[in-house]
Amino acid sequence: SDDELNFVGTAAADTGNLFKLNSSYQFSKDVMGYFTVSEGFRLGGANGQPLCDGTQQVCASQDELAYEPDRTTNYELGFKSTWMGNRLHFNAAIFNVDWKDAQVAAITAIGAENITTNAGSATSKGVEISTRAILSDDFSVYGSYAYAKAELTEDVPFLFGKYNKNDLTAPEQTFYDGTDGDRLPGAPEQQFSFGLNYVTDVFDDQILNINYGFTWQSDVISKVGLKADGETLPGFALSNFSAQLIGDAWSATFYVDNMFDKYAFTSVRRDKSWAGMAQFDRKNAALPELQRVYGHYITKPLTVGIKYRYNFEL
Repeated sequence: SDDELNFVGTAAADTGNLFKLNSSYQFSKDVMGYFTVSEGFRLGGANGQPLCDGTQQVCASQDELAYEPDRTTNYELGFKSTWMGNRLHFNAAIFNVDWKDAQVAAITAIGAENITTNAGSATSKGVEISTRAILSDDFSVYGSYAYAKAELTEDVPFLFGKYNKNDLTAPEQTFYDGTDGDRLPGAPEQQFSFGLNYVTDVFDDQILNINYGFTWQSDVISKVGLKADGETLPGFALSNFSAQLIGDAWSATFYVDNMFDKYAFTSVRRDKSWAGMAQFDRKNAALPELQRVYGHYITKPLTVGIKYRYNFEL
């Protein structure tokens, strides 16, 4: 073959420090308050696209080849408590996450290939609540709720490319820019869970553990601010059940995941423009060989099974 592969070596490095400060106060033997400030980061990386040389249909410009680490400063204020002789636990916290150089999904200006880019600053703030109650020696219930509002805190021009490279002031360009206040994709604003647990002794020396769990989440968006043909994935709820028999060195579990066979979208592959349904016709990439490019990932269907575990002594 006359075709040759030319591999180009690349390298990247980053150094830094992470800071964490935690302070707590014991209001009583049953109630403790705390305040935490911490830092976090995610590594950057390469987008795996060739550098544009003027001949390719799909390629990356110099600033699209790689993305930088993103960093967070996290603030959390909350309390943990027990009541009724340690039979009721109740915890709550409020949080604020300040994001710098947030990593978000984007596309290349040439070829509209999916990449990761840095979208300037963002924030996520909300509240988390969790509780657990022991109703009897055998029964307990638990639940949690979380609300988080995550959005950009600065404009990001051309986040999803240029609508018209010959007219950067075209009004349609706003549909492809990131804007201060745009919601961030990939996570629901609200999440709720609830569960029942029953544990009892059976057959003299074995334990039966029965658990039912219910989880719910609100809708998720696929792209920042629903720009560039992003879409909203509706919220959904799932129920799971398990019954476990535990011996000295073994356990057997019967489980039912997604008890009611809920069908729901969990994420999107590419976007509607790849199926000829772009907001603006000039952005459609609908070619016969690409008709299977756009689609959705779905929840795992109703699954019933048995698991057995044995611990061998060595």
